[in-house]
Amino acid sequence: MNNEEIEILIADDDGGTRALLASILRNCDYPTVTYAADGEEALRLLKQKNFQIAFLDISMPGVDGVTVLKQAKDISPKCFCVIITAHSAVENVKAALGAGAKGFIVKPYSAQKVTDVLAKFEQQRYGDYY
Repeated sequence: MNNEEIEILIADDDGGTRALLASILRNCDYPTVTYAADGEEALRLLKQKNFQIAFLDISMPGVDGVTVLKQAKDISPKCFCVIITAHSAVENVKAALGAGAKGFIVKPYSAQKVTDVLAKFEQQRYGDYY
């Protein structure tokens, strides 16, 4: 599976954040991105497509990112879920990691932080071959 076949979900209620993250992903040769503006839309999309990576904002209207993360683990157990938040409080980090997040990115973030998470995804994807 090449990067063009990797399906990525970005769930964030801020359109600017979605656009910035998508731009970074495209610059890293991950062009296939789907957007969700809230947690309910993210859950609907997770049920419809087989995403390999999901970037989930922790604070979204309706269903929050940690709740989406917990349900994503049941819907798509192999999906590499990353929590994104402007609030790096210890309880947020613990809740996200406890729910199965593979990464945690604090806003505002750099392209390097996203690249680091993608490297972790690639390492998991290829295991010992990476």
